[in-house]
Amino acid sequence: MKDKRSYDIIIWGASGFTGKLVCQYLMKNYGIGIGSTFRWAIAGRNHKKLETIRKDLNLNNPEEMPILTGDSLDLKSLKAITDKTKVILTTVGPYSLYGRALVEACIQTQTHYCDLTGEVPFIHHTISKFQESAEKAKVKIVHSCGFDSVPSDLGCFMLQNRSMCDFGTPLEKIRLYVKKVKGGISGGTIASMIEIMKLAKNKDIRRILKNPYSLYPKNTPKGPKQPHQKNIQWDDISQGWIGPFIMSWFNSAIVRRTNALLNFKYGKDFIYDEVSVIPKKPLSRIRAQCYALGLGLFTGMLYFRFSRWLLSKTILPKPGQGPSEKTRKSGFFIFDLIGTQSNNMLKVTVSCGSDPGYSGTALMIGEAAVCLALDEELLPDNFGVLTPATAMGKTLINRLEKAGMEFKHSDED
Repeated sequence: MKDKRSYDIIIWGASGFTGKLVCQYLMKNYGIGIGSTFRWAIAGRNHKKLETIRKDLNLNNPEEMPILTGDSLDLKSLKAITDKTKVILTTVGPYSLYGRALVEACIQTQTHYCDLTGEVPFIHHTISKFQESAEKAKVKIVHSCGFDSVPSDLGCFMLQNRSMCDFGTPLEKIRLYVKKVKGGISGGTIASMIEIMKLAKNKDIRRILKNPYSLYPKNTPKGPKQPHQKNIQWDDISQGWIGPFIMSWFNSAIVRRTNALLNFKYGKDFIYDEVSVIPKKPLSRIRAQCYALGLGLFTGMLYFRFSRWLLSKTILPKPGQGPSEKTRKSGFFIFDLIGTQSNNMLKVTVSCGSDPGYSGTALMIGEAAVCLALDEELLPDNFGVLTPATAMGKTLINRLEKAGMEFKHSDED
């Protein structure tokens, strides 16, 4: 990577709902201009909207936050931006529509990249088209650096490292239990979900979406059959009713790619899945069944054009809209990752006291970008289309812990 760049980080999509939260996070924790830990700028398509964001941040000197403009579909304009920075942090989705040219621009200008995508087809595309060129350029293309899929990927990475240290072998199976989660949803997230549903009408895309190993490196043999919780059942380990978790299939694909990129450090027969937990209380089974039914109904309605239109015109937030500040401040999540190996069991709890999809995600991707920009000498010597664990590993965990997230080990009896 070129040493002399104007900026360490540029936020692409800073005028969007999540982009604005990332700006607020970096401003609060790192400042800008004189005295700041690093140099950063904001970028997007609309200069006027970016000026509004800069004004809302109440800067003493607005000129200390430069504004750059470009077009997500114009490679030349994107390269003019990526050539000026060490790292591009992008919040512009759906990534299947607006992310491909930016990835290409980053590779051509030797710029590291991080995003928030939860779109399997998009990542599958970048692996197929850009893995080799990114490796050759020594660029880290790091997908899914927010609630999708930092807690899952880094929690599993941490748990397997503990197993190797304690037992000398990896855990054969890990299950992530969603113990508690509270947060809102934005129009951008809905737009990405709708785009995936549209793409799923293509049989080749459906094949990618259904394959638990779709994000494996090229020509890598598939592993064992993987579980995917669809029904409600009692779980002795969590002492609660478990059901489907909407992000499970995507997060699990990221975890499996990490395993493959680490030369199967977790084992070639490694099993991983994620479930939601309804604690044992009066009527808890009925609550769990209602949750599963509602989840199935919602995703089904997103698949069909008329019901999708109806939802978008009535209850769903539009792009640029999102949960209120009050909702974000009251948000949090607690995940337990429990792994087994022979008669051994280990657990790590990953938690954050911020709205998982927004304030928490701004923290996660913000720290990921800072990690890529400032901690290069501490990072694994891996390049290409990567995951949070394979790109940054323990260094990112350390940053996230300092920022307020918790990754806590405990032994299970």
